[in-house]
Amino acid sequence: MLVRGHRIRLGTVLGFPVEITSSWFLLVVIVVWSFWVRYALEFHHKTDGVGVVMAIVATVIFLGSVFVHELAHAVVARRRGMAVTGITLYIFGGATSAGDPKKPGDEFLMTAAGPLVNFVAALVLWGITIAATHGHLAEVAEVSGEAAWLNLLLGAFNIVPASPLDGGHLLEAVAWRVKGSRPKAILIAAGAGTVLGWLLLAAGFFELLFVTGGLFEGLWIGLIGFMLLEGARSEKMRGWVEGVLENKPAWYLLTEHAAPVTPETSIGWLIGAELVRHHVDAVPVVDSNHVAGVVLAQDALSIPPAERFGRVAKDVMRPVTDLPWARASGKAMDVLRQLAEHPIILLVDDRGGAVGVVSERQVGAVLERLRLLDQRGGQPRSAGQFGPSGSWDQWQPGAGWQPGTGWQPGSGPQPGSPWDQGPPGQDRPKQDPPGKDPGAG
Repeated sequence: MLVRGHRIRLGTVLGFPVEITSSWFLLVVIVVWSFWVRYALEFHHKTDGVGVVMAIVATVIFLGSVFVHELAHAVVARRRGMAVTGITLYIFGGATSAGDPKKPGDEFLMTAAGPLVNFVAALVLWGITIAATHGHLAEVAEVSGEAAWLNLLLGAFNIVPASPLDGGHLLEAVAWRVKGSRPKAILIAAGAGTVLGWLLLAAGFFELLFVTGGLFEGLWIGLIGFMLLEGARSEKMRGWVEGVLENKPAWYLLTEHAAPVTPETSIGWLIGAELVRHHVDAVPVVDSNHVAGVVLAQDALSIPPAERFGRVAKDVMRPVTDLPWARASGKAMDVLRQLAEHPIILLVDDRGGAVGVVSERQVGAVLERLRLLDQRGGQPRSAGQFGPSGSWDQWQPGAGWQPGTGWQPGSGPQPGSPWDQGPPGQDRPKQDPPGKDPGAG
């Protein structure tokens, strides 16, 4: 068992990593308590422990059904060629992390597998209930019958055509097939999710205010509605992002980056003249006209301020061979998915020359600007404006980091920089007071 933040790694099942969040334990308590109250009142097992055992067994079956639901998604996704990174269980059920489907049929089959398993489980549990009833095993019949109904409800609720429920993804797959555009399909399903979320939120308030004894049910229904609204909002954003980046190359995500520095450039100078000046997350380090690595902002800022002018770029540089990379001519959405696993991605040309670095924060800034332009009727940037120096069309493959973006190794200090009195390799600008870190403000 491995604890990572608020997640606990339980192990793997059929090769899929399985995690639970801290909120899942609250779900366990709520479900066990609900079953115990029901069975204790109905079977009068308040003190002999039978009610507790029934509640625990019913909880195991119910939560096991949720897990098998997600496992079915994962199995079919893998069979349809989608990479599955794991299954996570939390207070509102579970989630399967899988790559994007390549065609509508893949999404439909992967999504339908979860509810289908619940319907099959309901049939099996009803069979057990019938057998237990004939055998006069009242407690067994009650637990299996309750579990059968819960599986039926779980499957039925999940096929409601509204994102982020499974039914929303089924609707998305159908709309994708009809419209021929996945981003448009995502937005259609997200719109349905928004409607369902508001309906459940209203139903929860009604239960809370006008139904006697409806406090818990009203709060729970309202909370589910709120979570659906949040999920639908995320799906809308996903649809918009996929629409913006659909068929766009990876270099579309690049913004103006800092000028290259040498391995001997002091960290203090690098922070002040590059990270602060250009608001970037990484600075390229060039040695013998080749990009040897990058200095990440987090690595540079981890150096104590008093030591920054005594340390140089090569001390904290990450070699290019250690960086995750993607082709600049590849798909922008593929790079966006890589950023979920890595802080930065190095973009290279078809000959292996470094083109630039993208980070999650940087991509977020690009998308936010595009969103504002979209809202205000602005024109998105043309393809030629997305090169590392503002003109990809003028950049020659194999040339390495785009020249002409600012300071070049051996050319002296950055023009207009507050560090004009000293080149990058010098310990500190003359006008700086001793110990003063230009990046500290």
